[in-house]
Amino acid sequence: MFDIIRCEADPAGFGFDRFYVFDKSTVITAKNPSEAANHRNRKSLIMLEDYDFDEGPVKLIAEKKKACFVIDIGSLLKRRGIPRAIEMSKLRTFLRLCNKHGAFYSFASFAENKNQIRSPDELMHIAMLLGINKGQAKFSLKMLQHYL
Repeated sequence: MFDIIRCEADPAGFGFDRFYVFDKSTVITAKNPSEAANHRNRKSLIMLEDYDFDEGPVKLIAEKKKACFVIDIGSLLKRRGIPRAIEMSKLRTFLRLCNKHGAFYSFASFAENKNQIRSPDELMHIAMLLGINKGQAKFSLKMLQHYL
């Protein structure tokens, strides 16, 4: 299992095989799936700012099988109340589209300090709350190795 964090930590102490430190050159930030479709021909990790319902770009990215969406679990956990519920609903719909078309996705905590690092099981269970099964969650945590 792998995770992307923003601090230095020992992965063995948290149950991970390896931590990757967040670098803006390795993770592409896109505003929505339409903008992310511009990066479909490159082997890259794409982090979306907004998970709008847009089936066309997700289908284009899934056809190429090169780009992988990375979902920031840390920002989801920082939110509270109605904004968190809206974000979870958008993520559920987005993940349903990814599974329907076969687009790759992964989860990362992007922890800013050691206290925010989640264990692999905890990340899998949070991902399962978003509507995927345990096998898909485990596979998504292993995808980071192929892109970093």
